[in-house]
Amino acid sequence: MTARAVLVVGFALIIGAMVLVDLAGRRPNSTVAPLGSALIAAMRSGTGRVIVLGAWLWMGWHFLAR
Repeated sequence: MTARAVLVVGFALIIGAMVLVDLAGRRPNSTVAPLGSALIAAMRSGTGRVIVLGAWLWMGWHFLAR
């Protein structure tokens, strides 16, 4: 398996885990916050905004740079 294939599989696993956690958070009486609520909570502080912006830029650079 090439390094590129390993990275693609790794990113797919991370995205799959995010989807599963978000779906778990949308169940009734769940203690897990959905992704939208977590992002809203993160965007309340300046540090959280910088982290969200950095993650957004990193993902854009890695997925859209080619």
